Amino acid sequence: MRCSGWLLNEVRNLDLHNASNHVSNLTGVGGNSMIWPFGKKKEAGVKLVYKPEGFLEYQCKYGHTDIQPRKVGIVALVLDAQKEFGTSKPVTVKPDGTQQAVLRVASDDGGFIVNSQTAKPGGQPLVPGDIVVWLPWEYVEHPLMQQRDIDKRFGWVGFIMAKVKPEVDPSNPNLAIICKYD
Repeated sequence: MRCSGWLLNEVRNLDLHNASNHVSNLTGVGGNSMIWPFGKKKEAGVKLVYKPEGFLEYQCKYGHTDIQPRKVGIVALVLDAQKEFGTSKPVTVKPDGTQQAVLRVASDDGGFIVNSQTAKPGGQPLVPGDIVVWLPWEYVEHPLMQQRDIDKRFGWVGFIMAKVKPEVDPSNPNLAIICKYD
């Protein structure tokens, strides 16, 4: 298709500087669209927020589950020790200020249970349903481990390093930390 001579002359005579200022005024500060429909729109941060049990399940399927002592933390769910083992409290605060909790640690087979404590005293109180990062430290053989029905991973000793939000941000691979215990 050929352009008419009139249209070609009009295009040549355009004041491009004024045109770009006009477009800037229509798109608003920072390029966010006000009335101009072709401005760049900044995508809102989409986060996938889970219930704690669902987040643990997600981590079991897609998160880090390999035990690497003293190197990499693994996501875990704080369980109610009172219901699980008949203790006096769901989470115990020890005299030194550290908190002791029963955790279900993410693994390829749906998780395993360990008894753990915070690395240092202080921080927010842990409650059943909290999502934490557990750092495996070392394996300790216990006489109970000789029983067939006991998961051998129960012998892992580790520390609760942080409480995190049960959410996934596709634009950020890091977990959202609520509180640190290290």
